[in-house]
Amino acid sequence: MGNRGKESELHPAHPRLRAGLTVLSILLISLAHYSTDTQLHLYHDVYRRLYYLPIFMGALWFGLKGGLGASLLCSVLYAPHVLFQWKDLPSLELEKYLEILLFNIVGAVTGLLAEWLNRQRNLYRKTSEELEKAYEELEDRSSRLSLAEKQLRSAEKVSALGEMSATVAHEFMNPLGSIKGAVEILKDEVDEKHEKRTFLEILIKEIDRLDRTIRSVLRFRSEERLSRKTCHPNELVETILILTESEAKQRGIQVSKELSADAGSMYLDSDKIQQVLLNVIINAIQAMPEGGQLTVRSEWRERPPDGMEVEGGEKREGVLLVTEDTGVGIPEDAVEKIFESFYTTKEQGTGLGLTIVRKIVRAHGGELTVESEPGSGTRVGIWLPSSGRRER
Repeated sequence: MGNRGKESELHPAHPRLRAGLTVLSILLISLAHYSTDTQLHLYHDVYRRLYYLPIFMGALWFGLKGGLGASLLCSVLYAPHVLFQWKDLPSLELEKYLEILLFNIVGAVTGLLAEWLNRQRNLYRKTSEELEKAYEELEDRSSRLSLAEKQLRSAEKVSALGEMSATVAHEFMNPLGSIKGAVEILKDEVDEKHEKRTFLEILIKEIDRLDRTIRSVLRFRSEERLSRKTCHPNELVETILILTESEAKQRGIQVSKELSADAGSMYLDSDKIQQVLLNVIINAIQAMPEGGQLTVRSEWRERPPDGMEVEGGEKREGVLLVTEDTGVGIPEDAVEKIFESFYTTKEQGTGLGLTIVRKIVRAHGGELTVESEPGSGTRVGIWLPSSGRRER
């Protein structure tokens, strides 16, 4: 159960306390009426308006029953005051009886609205629990698949990859469908102007991208197929930083970005470039278990950086995306092997991440470089050449 359920269990007296507070408020207001001379019209007008406070309290705390209960109690206590103390002023007496009718209308309407809001809150909580359950199922299946990957033998790597891909697709599709359905329900319940709506829309896009990524794993050995469209590299970086913000904060990592305004829109496969960025940034975060500094930069260049051998030669302009961390670094003898299939320095790594990343970058005509020093951190450079379609 959520915090609200726990609060009710720990404090069973809360409903009684609220009911008592509502009744006490009505009694005090009624006492003020009976003890004040009827010649002081202004005071009586103020007291009469104060009745709405306990009516609102009862409705918000107990729904329709609370709103009507409070309004009826106000009516019962206020009616004798009107009947006996204002009987010499019949015109004012009629006005006050109409006010009693209004007490009950307000109590009923406010109570109905409070019950509707409570139902919406419960629906939101239930949907959140379903989303969490689906995520846990996805995480559990992912862990079991990672363990299965470790058991692949060197002689069976290539042939077993096809079987593993089919298993991944099967195991991931159902949880992904559950997660997407739950997120769409949450999205419908959140106002379009609410800040959380943006995160839900990003999550739906990421679920769709993950679905396409899983399907593309089946084509791992084949040539990488790109679905290019106009997109902004800086916006792709911003999206991935939002998705990884929580994990970075949990590890005490300070994230800074230096995104150049000159890096205009390019013709890229945005899903696959986001996959590249997510893999590289997650690697950097995991390399800093005790916290540290992560810097992400972008810059537009007229030619590739020195040391990068890329298709099309040095005359092609493009964008350079760089991530720098202050993590544990990579051993010198491992830097040359990190792009090999199934090679990993992580206890639970698959050894496929950087292999796929470099394949995606090269499919764009670019290149990926890694520079690292054990104990000092790692720098990853991603060069993406322009395809001739660029906007500022």
